Amino acid sequence: MTKITFYGGIDEIGGNKFLVEDKKTRIFLDFGMQMGRAGQYFAEFSNPRQLNGMGDYFEFGLLPRLSGLYRRDYSRHMEFDNDHKKETDFDGVLITHAHVDHAAYIHFLRPEIPIYCTEATKLIMQALEETGAGTTSQYLNYKENFVIYDNSKGTKSRATSEKNRQEIERTVKIIQPYKKFQIDSIEVEPIPVDHSLPGVCGFMIHTSNGSFGYTADLRFHGRRKSETEKFVEKCASSELGHLLCEGTRVDKTSTKTELEVETDVKQMIESTQKLAVVTYPVRDLDRLLSIYHAAKMAGRYLAIDTKQAYLLKLFETSADYAGIYPRHDDPIIKVFTSRKSWGLITKDREEWTDKLILADYDDWEQEFVFGNNSVDYRDVAKNQKDFALYCSDFKLHDLIDIRPQEGSSYIRSSTEPFDEEMRLDHERIKNWLKHFGLIHSSSDWHVTHVSGHGTGDQIQKVVQESDSKKIIPIHTVNKEYFDKWHKNVHHVQLDGSIDLT
Repeated sequence: MTKITFYGGIDEIGGNKFLVEDKKTRIFLDFGMQMGRAGQYFAEFSNPRQLNGMGDYFEFGLLPRLSGLYRRDYSRHMEFDNDHKKETDFDGVLITHAHVDHAAYIHFLRPEIPIYCTEATKLIMQALEETGAGTTSQYLNYKENFVIYDNSKGTKSRATSEKNRQEIERTVKIIQPYKKFQIDSIEVEPIPVDHSLPGVCGFMIHTSNGSFGYTADLRFHGRRKSETEKFVEKCASSELGHLLCEGTRVDKTSTKTELEVETDVKQMIESTQKLAVVTYPVRDLDRLLSIYHAAKMAGRYLAIDTKQAYLLKLFETSADYAGIYPRHDDPIIKVFTSRKSWGLITKDREEWTDKLILADYDDWEQEFVFGNNSVDYRDVAKNQKDFALYCSDFKLHDLIDIRPQEGSSYIRSSTEPFDEEMRLDHERIKNWLKHFGLIHSSSDWHVTHVSGHGTGDQIQKVVQESDSKKIIPIHTVNKEYFDKWHKNVHHVQLDGSIDLT
């Protein structure tokens, strides 16, 4: 018997965690955060307690209560059914891509359970881990928690410093697009699709009771439309019993393309007399490419932040991805170094040594501080008409130092708010932009963006042309649309299962 159990991604956007059991083989398809459900109980001022391991997540159904799945240090400390003494019987986790709603809860998993993903997904998770902070950024490695050791006085102490806690490395196996691989009784076929991150794969899963497909997140309006088309063609030729199909935006009827966004941004920059401030998803490298081309055609430098520079540098090391995206030291690229900690970047370097200045910055970003293409607020402030400056919602403080001149503009190339909390955040952002004259009213809020998810007509194409016997809507709150497009739609419940026969 082959069974799929749905521990997330049902009647919600994201949070995909699908357990596939075939004979004695057990694998998860994604292991993501249920952002909407988590937001019902937790917020920035009230996060789940680390002291309780997975317990706070179990309480609200955010993680499945399964033995042998989770880190031993957490299981031991929260006294989870002596789970830390048990061996795991899970054989792997397939990660479609590195968005948090598909990958964030890897942090909780046993390190010996292999993570299967593309090289691009691994590089993005590495960047998140090395440039992030806190336990939620621990994708590939983590420090063991709740460790007691004998100190120099011969008494027991809690290990709070890095040196007294063992670093645990996860088992990560890189998968190649279109190249099948075996996990015990299950054969997996990764098929690239177009989404708002590099290296995204859907999967064909071949089991002892037939085959099913998993779309991951996909669209037809990005730079890699042909990959999604090939995925649908592969579905049609694979005699699928079921297709797990995403439906994030099935209620939408139109969209721009990524190339149209590039054109929009170019026109906005060209019509700006002084500084063009732009924001976009930092790990969406296709969007970076659009902004890069727009800035180049408009005759400006694109000033990115150190996190994006670090991500670009990681991709430069890849044989498969080098050359697809701009290098971090491309002639058009400048790396903007924000003031941090003591704010010494602009101090007299005869009085404040390089070592003291670099102490303001994390290890991973120090190489960019004095790089050949490094700039700070003084450079941008003096030459505002020469720059398109990336400024995230978390770096608005840089505007205090730069002081945009009259004739500057703000271009937003990221998603619009979809809940009340995001709307409140956007109002605060607009207050900052109004203060610095970048917008004068809400109508000046220039947005040009395309989603990583297909519109209704695109998902209808996937449903109808994949030629699957049954469709299972996932990653959607509008599952009723699927009933219009297919005669055999199986609506599953959260924590429910289906048998493949």
